[in-house]
Amino acid sequence: VVRRRLLQRYEHQPFISCLAGFYSCRWKRYQRRKTEPGKCCCKTVKELRASRAFCFSLVFLYMWGEAKNDYNNFDWYNYGNLGFWFLWSLVLLIVAAILFMYITLLLVLAMCLLAEGQQLYLHWSHKIGTFLVLGFSITALFILSVLWGDQWKTVRLSFQITAPYLHIGAITLMVLLSWPVALHAIRADKKVVQVIIVGPYLAILLFLFLIPLGMYSPCIREMGTLGPKPALIGHRGAPMLAPENTEMSFQKTIEHGGDGLETDVTISYDGIPFLMHDSTLRRTTNIKEVYPNDTAQNAALFSWDTLEELNAGTWFLK
Repeated sequence: VVRRRLLQRYEHQPFISCLAGFYSCRWKRYQRRKTEPGKCCCKTVKELRASRAFCFSLVFLYMWGEAKNDYNNFDWYNYGNLGFWFLWSLVLLIVAAILFMYITLLLVLAMCLLAEGQQLYLHWSHKIGTFLVLGFSITALFILSVLWGDQWKTVRLSFQITAPYLHIGAITLMVLLSWPVALHAIRADKKVVQVIIVGPYLAILLFLFLIPLGMYSPCIREMGTLGPKPALIGHRGAPMLAPENTEMSFQKTIEHGGDGLETDVTISYDGIPFLMHDSTLRRTTNIKEVYPNDTAQNAALFSWDTLEELNAGTWFLK
């Protein structure tokens, strides 16, 4: 009896109604139904299916964020298949961020309702939204794994830099969850339910505190132990500042302190070497305007006289 009196809380009807309105879309006919102590676990687990969508969307957002060095290749890949240029990489990043924020908001609303002892009733529109987020994230991860499987190596390597920050973020999240977890544990009448609620939380918290013992990151080094600065090599020059594989692109690399240059050489039909990366001239020249019927022709099948008629820089300004 004493414990129940100590746990007596003031009612926040407008606040709870607002939370339930956003989560359950029940603005007018919403009737408060408190969760009975110790009887919310199954219902909560069933209603928190959005957590799976949250995990998959987080993994995809992190993976695509770390793949930023390959955005240009991704856009060129789509250009080769669709025939027109567009920043699909940026669109994909924005969509992934919006879906992640949406599913995160649903989880925050659910946690707030649980902290107030309310039952969860996810509206059917949010259920569809959760399913779409889950489907989009899984499909995108599968496609990227098939087409760009090497990105997983980039993700693993990135943990050497981001692991300390991810660890701090995880600890912060667990601290924020401590209040609703403690409330539900105290309200539970059965010891078994209390163990089920508190046990996993403490196990995850202990795991997070032990992670630094096995964490390796080059960002955490003693003064004077860092190796030499890596060399800066201009890949086809500076393709983000000037047309690739051109003299201007190489000059931009030198101006920005590049230590070396990387380029691609193709031999023309009459035996003259020229700089070209692609197998065709469609992407980096104006061959569509000069020779529209030969856009799919291999670059090595053109003579030097024909190549001199093309412009290898105007495409960069479009």
